[in-house]
Amino acid sequence: MRQEKRHKLQLFYEILCAIEDDIDHNKVARPTHIQHNCRLSYDKMMNHIIELEHKYMIYRANSTGLISLTSKGKKFVKQYNELLNLIESAGL
Repeated sequence: MRQEKRHKLQLFYEILCAIEDDIDHNKVARPTHIQHNCRLSYDKMMNHIIELEHKYMIYRANSTGLISLTSKGKKFVKQYNELLNLIESAGL
């Protein structure tokens, strides 16, 4: 059975949540952890990471490759959660 393709916004949300969770548990977010949590190939995940970086939702340290959320990324996660709650409460 084939899974539905995820929308870009959903992928961004999942990546940002994976970064947030990784930081909460390990104090740092590593690309490999994000890749496994989001079930993406490394190349696709890195394309999304680069796009999120260009949108100033994440910060990637050049020397270590570690990733962190910016305030804009945290705001996106919060607002996406609110949207999901609204959809659920409306029964959609």
